[in-house]
Amino acid sequence: MKREDIEEIQEGKKDEVEKLPEKKQKLEDKKKEGEVQTPEIFADPTYDITFKMLFGSDKNKDVLISLLNSLLDFKGEKQIVDVTINSSDLSVEGISDIKGAVDVLCTTRSHQKIAVEMQRKYKDYFLPRSQEYMSKIIAGQVKEGEGQRYDTAVMDTYILAIEKENIFRGKYMLKDKDIFEVTVVPMVVETKEEIPGNKMHWKFFELPKFTKAYKSTDIGKTNSLKEQWLDFLIKCSKQTDIPDNIDDIIKKGYNIMKLANLSEDQRILYWKQKSNEMEELKEQKMLEEKAFQEGVEEGIEKGKIKGKLKGEIKGEISKIKDLLDFGVSPEKIIPKLKFLTRDEVKDKLESNIAYIQKHLEDSDSDICDELGLVGNLSDFSTRDL
Repeated sequence: MKREDIEEIQEGKKDEVEKLPEKKQKLEDKKKEGEVQTPEIFADPTYDITFKMLFGSDKNKDVLISLLNSLLDFKGEKQIVDVTINSSDLSVEGISDIKGAVDVLCTTRSHQKIAVEMQRKYKDYFLPRSQEYMSKIIAGQVKEGEGQRYDTAVMDTYILAIEKENIFRGKYMLKDKDIFEVTVVPMVVETKEEIPGNKMHWKFFELPKFTKAYKSTDIGKTNSLKEQWLDFLIKCSKQTDIPDNIDDIIKKGYNIMKLANLSEDQRILYWKQKSNEMEELKEQKMLEEKAFQEGVEEGIEKGKIKGKLKGEIKGEISKIKDLLDFGVSPEKIIPKLKFLTRDEVKDKLESNIAYIQKHLEDSDSDICDELGLVGNLSDFSTRDL
């Protein structure tokens, strides 16, 4: 081989080595964008089968106890020390359509019995349904002939919902639209305090909002167990190795979710459920597209009105943003508004303006959609536009 040929090959290799960091970065970018699929090492714990495998098994009681104590903020005498999973004391008749549920009877450090129902499957009617479900759990705790013992027979009862989708949206939207943890108890309206002797508690976690709140944070041992557990539920199936900088109990969660550690039957059930859920989403999208196509002719006029309405609302949002940016107080802005002061949304006026003030960098369209203004004002007369 000629000397110049050898030098050319060596130069080519040198160029390749120099380009390695650039190629590696491009590959990472493609992975983030979903263009490159990496093999799944850990199962996704947010599916029914894996959720119950992780938190609904007697051999993983320590994992469940850690999750409950951290997510429900149980400390001191209220800290859970033992659990009975799918206890017969918590059997509820008449409810067979709530999937991904784990019934748990807990014993605290002070020997108090607490009932916890864990749910993860969102439905359009989820919030109203959770109230009915709570009433059935409470009613089921009082046996026949114990009607005079409600004060002692009824346990403190918690419904813990961990959701892959945001549930406080549309007509259920809260004033603080970014909060990912929501605690609900019956309240006395006049005094704004929890009703004395209350036994009913709801705790909701919305994982997409948690992701948004911690998007620039690397969660590790310096974070609370609550934050570590929520981060685990979101990122588990995306990891290629068990992170070092996390609590040992979270590492155990990763080991349980290792696909290599699952039996063949468990892996088949997991892939089947994952495939079914993907098919459901695909079918839902196809039905939506079909309904859209079938309704184009009928709804074209309504679409024009709605489009015009959204344009007008976006204009008002833009005006509000400009005035807020110039330091004009909300009190002086309100009299100038046409849409956000309408009766249909007037009760949320203060929170809507506060949201706009907090999201000045967001597009007018995104703000309009997030606040659900077009839907709430859909009955706005065409004469008013």
